[in-house]
Amino acid sequence: MTSYYIHLFLIMLTLYGIAVGSFPQFRMNRATIALVGASALIFSGAISLQHAYDAIDMNTILLLFAMMIINGNLRIAGFFKLITIHIIKFAKTPMQLLCLITFSAGLLSAIFLNDTIVIVFTPLIIEVTIALKRNPVPYLVALAVSANIGSAATIIGNPQNMIIGIASGIPFAKYALYQIVPSLIGLLIVIVIISIIYKKEFYKTIFDNIEIEEAKPYRPLFIKSIVASTLMIIAFFAGVSIPLASLGGASILLITRRLKPERVLYSF
Repeated sequence: MTSYYIHLFLIMLTLYGIAVGSFPQFRMNRATIALVGASALIFSGAISLQHAYDAIDMNTILLLFAMMIINGNLRIAGFFKLITIHIIKFAKTPMQLLCLITFSAGLLSAIFLNDTIVIVFTPLIIEVTIALKRNPVPYLVALAVSANIGSAATIIGNPQNMIIGIASGIPFAKYALYQIVPSLIGLLIVIVIISIIYKKEFYKTIFDNIEIEEAKPYRPLFIKSIVASTLMIIAFFAGVSIPLASLGGASILLITRRLKPERVLYSF
């Protein structure tokens, strides 16, 4: 019984660390907390090393790895910044800006992982709202929530979906068909709730032209990344194995690469 409480304590401590994000006094971030926590459970006998191996889904790891390569190249090529700037420039009122951020973040998160979209959107939203003398908080809240909601629409939207989609064997198109409607409804609810909570922010106001520094994409990598991503998505809808299709897209980007591997990792 004592070992049961020890194992439970280790699990709760690990989950707490992951939720908080760090143990500063031990110089540990989420990755190191997860690794040390898992190691502690193995050494304490809560789970055997073989069972720990068996719990790892290699298809999910492969898919996540391939998507990191694709998203890293798209980000370094300037794709996400270019798309974000063009979307935001369409806004003429605070409500339009909120709607554009919510739906664009949701849509892009469904295709390119929600973490990537939040990282790319955040500095641009802060830059724009400060320039317009608006409160950035409601727009950043919309970004965080809509990225999570939008990512639920496809198997590749977030790691949890990857595990569910691959383990269940549900085809990519069928999964998206069932999930897209609740995801869209969720995005609408986000807009309604934020516009009510921060109603003073959304009084009738007309923006002047939004001034944002133009994105300068690296054209060769930009084109190559778009081609690889498009082929990957076509393969998904054609019924090709999801990990295999993503690996194919990532492999295309590794041919005649001009980027050091660490730049792709650091781009996250």
